[in-house]
Amino acid sequence: MPAIFLKSATSVQELPESELPQVAFVGRSNVGKSSLLNHLTGQKGLARESATPGRTQHLNVFEVNKRYHLVDLPGYGFAHGSKTHREGLSQIIRDYMENAPNLRLVFVIIDGRHGPTALDRGMITFLQAERVPFALIVNKMDKVSTAEAHGRERAMRTDFPTVPIILHSNVTGLGRGEMLALIENTVKTHKV
Repeated sequence: MPAIFLKSATSVQELPESELPQVAFVGRSNVGKSSLLNHLTGQKGLARESATPGRTQHLNVFEVNKRYHLVDLPGYGFAHGSKTHREGLSQIIRDYMENAPNLRLVFVIIDGRHGPTALDRGMITFLQAERVPFALIVNKMDKVSTAEAHGRERAMRTDFPTVPIILHSNVTGLGRGEMLALIENTVKTHKV
């Protein structure tokens, strides 16, 4: 799955001019979006990973096989930094979700160790209100016991019965195939 970094943008207007469909990744700061992107594409170092939360501050666009774009959005809920800075990042996310013409699917990344936070639920409510198709990716499943994983999945399927939910682990490979299949399904239905 050859992928290349195309561009960092601070607004929808700065995105690369292209008709290719876009799949976006959003989640709390430090939920592992960049690691997940690297795992999904099979390319270590494609998206910059950091142990410091809040590093992604732009719309980072990657092109896959000249067929579609993956867009890594800033993390939400990062506690450090000024209120103005946090609000600016939130505005970048909202602007993208509301105005990106080629957005076809959003992966909301949830930390499997904690389940959906109030911020995650706020993002889900926002996407539902905007009628943006999305799926929940429950990340870091290698860090929880099997019993915890099953309990978390049951609770989320009860809370979000109509939303695709994929359990994921970079370590074990869990969920990678399901995510790729969902992307392929989404891309196939997009006509350029």
